[in-house]
Amino acid sequence: MRARPRMDPAEVAGLGALLLSSREPALREGAARALADSGMVSAYAYLRHALWDPVESVQRCAVQAVAALAVRQSAGELAALYAWSGSRLRETILQAVRRIGCQAGFDAVLRLARDDPDSRVRLLAARVGRAAAPVRGRS
Repeated sequence: MRARPRMDPAEVAGLGALLLSSREPALREGAARALADSGMVSAYAYLRHALWDPVESVQRCAVQAVAALAVRQSAGELAALYAWSGSRLRETILQAVRRIGCQAGFDAVLRLARDDPDSRVRLLAARVGRAAAPVRGRS
């Protein structure tokens, strides 16, 4: 059972506006974290835009917030972001996939990660992929 939202929609909208309009990366990071704490999947409407923030630390906070909210619809955007990211953000994306639950929609991320030039990322991808693999012989 999913936890009850901890904010009302107006608070989420205010944080979303801060996330998308503040000139200060630290404020955008804080807004992303607060949206994660909101418990409202509707916060993804704002977080998805922050995935493309020009500051990597804001992107990482947005990815972590998407994971905390377990937004399964994020698979395509996380795959696209993965393709254009550095090693640190790619690791954050893989950790998010693991936390969300590595649904079939996240196969694109895992395929990209298995061929990653960074051996740490490839190792993490293998771990995430193994955790997602169905166990044979059990129903």
